[in-house]
Amino acid sequence: MTTTEKEILSILKTIQGSGSFEKSGVKEFIPPGLHIKGIGEVSFPLNPIMTKAIIEQAIKAPFGKGSQTVTDTNVRSAWEIDGSQLSFKNKDWKGFLAKIIGEVKEGLGVEEQEVDASLYKLLIYEEGDFFLPHKDSEKEKGMFATLILSLPSEHTGGELMIRFEGKEETIDFSLAASNYKIPYAAFYADCEHEVKPVTSGYRVNLVYNLVQKAGNKIYSPQFSEQVADLTGLIKSMESSFEETPKAILLDHQYTPTNFSLKQLKHHDWPRAQALLAAAEKAGYFAKLGLLTHYIMGDLEEDYSSYRRRGRGRYRDYPNEPADGEGTMGDDIYELYSKIEHWSENSGPTLGEMTLDESDIIRTIELGDGDPIEQEQEGYTGNAGMTIEYWYHYGAVILWPKSKHADLLFNQPIAKRLGWLDYYVQHWEVEALNSKAYTKELLIGLANSPEEEKKWNDRSIDNYSPVSAALIKLDDAAFVRNNFVDLLTNKFEKIEVAHWTTLLAHYPTEIFNAVFQKVGQKEDIKIIKHLLSVLEVLINSPTTKLAKFALYHIQLLPNYLANVPLHVIREKYSSNDVLKDNITTIVEKTIDLSFHNEIDNKWVNNLAASLTKNLERDYANEVIAVILLRNKYPSNALAQELYNILGRNLTKRANIKPTPPKNWSRKVPETESYYQDELEEIRSFLESPSQQVFDYRRNERIRKAMASAIKSVTLDLRMETIRSGSPHTLRLIKTQSAYELALKHWEEDSDLLARLLALDNN
Repeated sequence: MTTTEKEILSILKTIQGSGSFEKSGVKEFIPPGLHIKGIGEVSFPLNPIMTKAIIEQAIKAPFGKGSQTVTDTNVRSAWEIDGSQLSFKNKDWKGFLAKIIGEVKEGLGVEEQEVDASLYKLLIYEEGDFFLPHKDSEKEKGMFATLILSLPSEHTGGELMIRFEGKEETIDFSLAASNYKIPYAAFYADCEHEVKPVTSGYRVNLVYNLVQKAGNKIYSPQFSEQVADLTGLIKSMESSFEETPKAILLDHQYTPTNFSLKQLKHHDWPRAQALLAAAEKAGYFAKLGLLTHYIMGDLEEDYSSYRRRGRGRYRDYPNEPADGEGTMGDDIYELYSKIEHWSENSGPTLGEMTLDESDIIRTIELGDGDPIEQEQEGYTGNAGMTIEYWYHYGAVILWPKSKHADLLFNQPIAKRLGWLDYYVQHWEVEALNSKAYTKELLIGLANSPEEEKKWNDRSIDNYSPVSAALIKLDDAAFVRNNFVDLLTNKFEKIEVAHWTTLLAHYPTEIFNAVFQKVGQKEDIKIIKHLLSVLEVLINSPTTKLAKFALYHIQLLPNYLANVPLHVIREKYSSNDVLKDNITTIVEKTIDLSFHNEIDNKWVNNLAASLTKNLERDYANEVIAVILLRNKYPSNALAQELYNILGRNLTKRANIKPTPPKNWSRKVPETESYYQDELEEIRSFLESPSQQVFDYRRNERIRKAMASAIKSVTLDLRMETIRSGSPHTLRLIKTQSAYELALKHWEEDSDLLARLLALDNN
């Protein structure tokens, strides 16, 4: 460990205290038995009639200004009733309040102190009421904090904003208070806080002064001096970072499901806050995370007890320890330290990362003491017993912003895109230096090896942060020189709206090459996305976008020439997603053709591209379905498709299938693995009179014959006759091919009639 790292740990030890500057929560409702002098007992939830009656007994709430108390509704607008006018008749209210105080003491880090809650006011904020930023004065001796309980009353707005040493928390009572619960919040008296305007209903609160009864004076958790010292030390470490961040361990372990800034224990909370603040001042990114230290080794064996098995023989393995009772032996099979869990504080994360021990700044020995999780496994075959330990150390993970792009280059593309989006959203934050880092990230993405892109971004559906970042950079030469390939390869993963904005921002000729390369792709999803983009562009009021779209609409005959539109279903798939996408492509093409239909040659070429392979399923289930909707009665392309489909259907309808003259069936020509089996039944297949053949063989040979028949197209039906031994595979000739052909002919004839009827109408 370096001298600088030791100094950081030494400073952290001087930061004491376990609590936050605020603590909030929600409790299930119990009736307080609240009595107000002049009104009587108050029922809950509060309704507008009752609340208005309370306001009639209240006064406008004043506030402290220097040594004076003044009323100014431009600063504070609310109603109040003094605590001396309030009483609680429910004997359980005192215990309820004590539980809240216990939680507040833990949250504020004053568990060892004796604390009492002194009722101060009942406050009512009606619609439009608010309180501008302020700090509470010490209203009685020993007061160190304020506790607010929100009583059940339906309202919106009125958020409580609490700020302390550059940190801010927003607490919204409205949801819980509107649903018959009692939310609460407590905060140190020297925290700046405000109440945002209530937008509807009534925000009704009990306000208590939290008072120290005995012990050392309670102070809010301030550590400004340590932050200043830590800032200098962290800044001096910048050159020591390479391809990974560093983790500064806190004192405690945490479970992944119960880990956040608010859940940190004892000294961990202020120390984490100090590190996060210092890192930001030093020009670093910093996030709270869990460092998982994993160890797998041999399960310590117990040779103290053996059981006899057989005459004079002992079993050759010891008793297995009960789960959770074993310990780890000397042999370690696997060991690593990895960041697997991150807290929710601002900004995206770096994902899962393995750290060397040299990158972990700590006062403890990793793997010392009890793990937070443990599993063991008994004997499996010839393998011995193993035990696994997981230690989850709370940590602040930090890395210099200047090394951010280099560090991200080794991370999955999804993480880089997340950070790219973060920079775009925080472009104006001067400390982030978003422009420089965005440029570095973009260059890294553009220059990533193609194999890495394929491997890393299989599950990435959205590359739109790239287009948003290019717009922010506002550098046409940068886009032209570096991003034609990336935009081409990720074309369909950039949303239509982002393409529109990108083309509107830059000279459109930059993107001609992108669209032309995309148009040569034969992928259905990509072509569908291309047409969606052109559809929006051609209808844009911006002349340059419409002109750009028209240029590429004129190239559609070439773009669609090699797209396999006739394959309307995925092989081995029963769903119609592919057919739906192809239908969309044809419909969008017809829609776009309106913009160039005066060019007859172009229309004919486009129709030829759409019908170059007019297989029956594609013709009937896509082209015919679209035309029969009659959405395009005057469209030139639709009319040409109508003509082509009509000729195709007429040709098919003119040839009515005839049944086979006899039972002779042609032996399929195939290079199938089962050619010998097919030869074995050739005489049966070619016989004009024999319809049934009993194939009596053992099970293995029968299965081979059945597989052979299934591997080819034959008008045969199979049955297994299970009498006798061996069983018999009965082969029965059918007229399935004829019946299917006749069914298709009838469907085609009906479709042709419907199409002609459409023309007559």
